[in-house]
Amino acid sequence: MSDTEVTLAALLIAVLAGVGIGAVARGWTPLVRRNSVARPRLWGYGILVSDAGLAAFVFFGPFQSPGDSRLAPFAVVGGVVLAVGILMQSAAVDRHKPTKTAS
Repeated sequence: MSDTEVTLAALLIAVLAGVGIGAVARGWTPLVRRNSVARPRLWGYGILVSDAGLAAFVFFGPFQSPGDSRLAPFAVVGGVVLAVGILMQSAAVDRHKPTKTAS
C-alpha cells in the first residue's frame, strides 16, 4: 500500500478517536447523531472500541504485503473487535426517538 493510503487511514482513525473521546469525556455527539443517540457515553465507548478494531484490521490486514500472513490472525481479531464496537454503538441509539428528515 502507498504512503498516502496509510496516512489517510491513520487520519481517519485519529478523527474517530477524537469523536469517541469527546463522547466519553463530555457526552458530546456530532450534530448528525445528536437526536438519535440516547446514551452518548456508551456510544463514545463503542466508537473507541470500533476504532481500535478498525486500526488492527487495517494495519495488520490489507496494509501488509500479500505474502506475509503471520499477522492475519490479528486482522481477524480486529474485525471482530470492530463488530463489537458497532454493536455497542447501536445499543446506545434510541430507536424510538423520531429523527429529523428533510421535507
